[in-house]
Amino acid sequence: MLFLDASLTAENAPSDIINGIIQWCTQNGMNATQKIVIALVVLWLGFKAIKFIKNKLKKAFDKNSLDPTLRPVILSIVSVGLKILLIIAIIGYLGIPMTSFVAILGAAGLAVGMALSGTIQNVAGGIVILVFRPFKLGDYISTQGYEGTVMSIKIFSTVINTTDNKVITLPNGTLSAGNIINYSTMEKRRITLSPVMALGTDVEAVKQGVKTIIESNEKILKEPAYALVTVINNGSVSLDIRVWCMTSDYWDVNDYLNKEVYNYLRKENISAPYTKVDIMK
Repeated sequence: MLFLDASLTAENAPSDIINGIIQWCTQNGMNATQKIVIALVVLWLGFKAIKFIKNKLKKAFDKNSLDPTLRPVILSIVSVGLKILLIIAIIGYLGIPMTSFVAILGAAGLAVGMALSGTIQNVAGGIVILVFRPFKLGDYISTQGYEGTVMSIKIFSTVINTTDNKVITLPNGTLSAGNIINYSTMEKRRITLSPVMALGTDVEAVKQGVKTIIESNEKILKEPAYALVTVINNGSVSLDIRVWCMTSDYWDVNDYLNKEVYNYLRKENISAPYTKVDIMK
């Protein structure tokens, strides 16, 4: 068996590998030829086996309803990993020294890692998002200063559509490491209004009027729903109106409640406090 100098570098590794294979084949004669034929057969059978495993995994994913975005990622990782193991096993079977291969892989890995550090971070972030699922397709989220509905989750980035119909592409690296507010996870959401009224306003009458508004909309959940006084300042009183609704009805109920409360306050001539400014002469 041929042994190469341990001081090999990535620069002369390719020529050393070729020379080593030629010398090895010359020294071992017919036996080497037989080994190469066997190795090629094993390589062909190995690729067939890997393809079979991938097909089995695809069927298993279909049965378990795995996220469609996560499937190609897992299949690629499994396929590449098995192929690398197969090639290493064949090289070991042939008796070819691994020193040159290690030198090449080490240098290539370092160069690729430095060049694609940001991309690798996004891939890692994409895997984290796909595995831990902080959100899914169709969820309404707030992150990185943007709000919108998740349109797609890719391995490198996530795409959301804002309420004003802007398409925002966010890199998964920063997205997975930042804060994410998912408004669609929970079945119910709360809406809070805090109208400010002048002192002297009949708060109980306003509370009864708000109660009527709440009860007239069937999308607003009856429990819990309430209005209470929260803040009394020198010239104003604040009423805190809190209602719950199903997440899917949030925007309809929010629009209804704001509009109806405003119309009620205007109809009853309930004014907001005036801001008093003292000007020093």
